[in-house]
Amino acid sequence: MNELNKALDDLDGLHETFRALSDTGRASPLVRNAKRSKSLRQELSAGAEVYVSTLMASSRGELDAKRLNRCRRAALERMPAALVDQKRLAALVEERREADPAARQDVQTLVTLSLHCRAALAAMAPAVDRRAAEALGNKVLIELRAATLLYLSTARHGDGSAEAARAAVIDQLKKTEGHAEEFVALAPSRDDASLGATLSHDVVAMLHKTLVDWESASTAAPAAAVG
Repeated sequence: MNELNKALDDLDGLHETFRALSDTGRASPLVRNAKRSKSLRQELSAGAEVYVSTLMASSRGELDAKRLNRCRRAALERMPAALVDQKRLAALVEERREADPAARQDVQTLVTLSLHCRAALAAMAPAVDRRAAEALGNKVLIELRAATLLYLSTARHGDGSAEAARAAVIDQLKKTEGHAEEFVALAPSRDDASLGATLSHDVVAMLHKTLVDWESASTAAPAAAVG
């Protein structure tokens, strides 16, 4: 999904800029001005959160240029001071680039889960109890958004590690997995091979794999530190 990659590039930029502003070892006057730095970080946080929330709200899970522009407009509205300081922020980031491919991959996973869930909900609607499907589907979507926002917040602060961000959302994702399984159970039969049923099963499988992978990583990290 080309538009998804563009969205991830935007979120990477917001994340890297926030982390650069938090790095007191940098030479930029933006960092040395504590009040200004704090204000800019607050704007960048708000911009990233509204961006990803708008992204995950894509109708039927279909991400296009129009939705991407809506994400960008929503974020820019939250960042008036950052927009004024755009050139100085770019220079700050260029002092020392700190890409975070692990966090990018994790955010892509969470956003993709949400988009697939929306696609499954739209595809299942004609064949199941619509009110029940929407109630469960919306619960899953709300929980995925909450997990994504918590992930982003955790990744921005502290050591900024993907491991810490994953650990912060595991309990939330476990709850979401249970609700997603209830959503799948709404299909008319276990042998239902419709698009909606297939997509909903894919969501549960992807969510389960994500949980297993992230739990394994969070367990391995402390053991490696001790060793």
